[in-house]
Amino acid sequence: MAMARTPLSPHIGFEIAGVDFGRPLPDPEQREILDAWIQGGVLLFRGAGTDDEAHMRLSQVFGQLEPAATSGLNRADNPYLMTLAYSPEDTRARFNRHYVVDGVARAGWLGWHWDQSFMPTIVRGAVLRMTEPAAEMGETGFIDAVAAYDRLSEAMKRRVEGLEVVYEFNPDFTSGQFGFPKDISALDRAASGGDSGQRYDFPPCVHPLVIVQRETGRKVLKLSPMHSRYILGMERAESDVLLEELALHISDERYAYFHKWGKDDMIVWDNWRVIHSARGVPLHCRRMAHRTTIMGDYEVGRYLDPALDRNRVQKRLVD
Repeated sequence: MAMARTPLSPHIGFEIAGVDFGRPLPDPEQREILDAWIQGGVLLFRGAGTDDEAHMRLSQVFGQLEPAATSGLNRADNPYLMTLAYSPEDTRARFNRHYVVDGVARAGWLGWHWDQSFMPTIVRGAVLRMTEPAAEMGETGFIDAVAAYDRLSEAMKRRVEGLEVVYEFNPDFTSGQFGFPKDISALDRAASGGDSGQRYDFPPCVHPLVIVQRETGRKVLKLSPMHSRYILGMERAESDVLLEELALHISDERYAYFHKWGKDDMIVWDNWRVIHSARGVPLHCRRMAHRTTIMGDYEVGRYLDPALDRNRVQKRLVD
């Protein structure tokens, strides 16, 4: 059966069929998958992730893998496979708190972002495989930041060219993130299963607001609403207004694809070009997934403090 690609949505991605992950993938097939990824930003392999070997074979198409810094979530038999799970019976502390959004208390809610915006070196992407879908909710959303740039007015394109955004790690999603829901609230730590008190040292870093996709020359609106703080060199009031406008623009869900997970679905996304979000699951629902992270560095981020080496060894978090 030949590999086939069909549009995942009118705005982003492809669904890929006809790939046999039960054996090593031939080079021509790997190149075809990579080409679809560069063109679409997100690829769905529906029901194809039937075991760890399939997950690893797909992941290795895109480059070298790295273990997550949250080693307690990594599989003992394979440090590159991270388990992301929620169970109502699990009372152990987890990094993320539970939030109430649109009146629903949720585990695993994440607003729109690209991974590791609070670090100068940015991983290339990730592969997520769903082994136990949630009975309710649990969708993951994706938006194409190339198309978001194209939707900007010509005046706004001129305005954002050359601007840089300062990012700083902040796990509290109720602290006024640009473009986030205004009605969001957090459950208290005891009820949340969240942050166990561990603290991380992530100095402020800087990323350009517009980058160019190397393979195609297309421009990308490189904004991650979750950890963005201000535009470098701009008055704070003006910066706040502009970042809120751009965050609402890039996170416009009319242009999103929300995936309703089926068992053994695998999705790979381009973290340099795509923002994503997680709707979370109601607190009474179980969910389990595995993730691999693809190494990479787009080489244009830096620390705000020029004395810091951008390549210094530092823990990575999956946000």
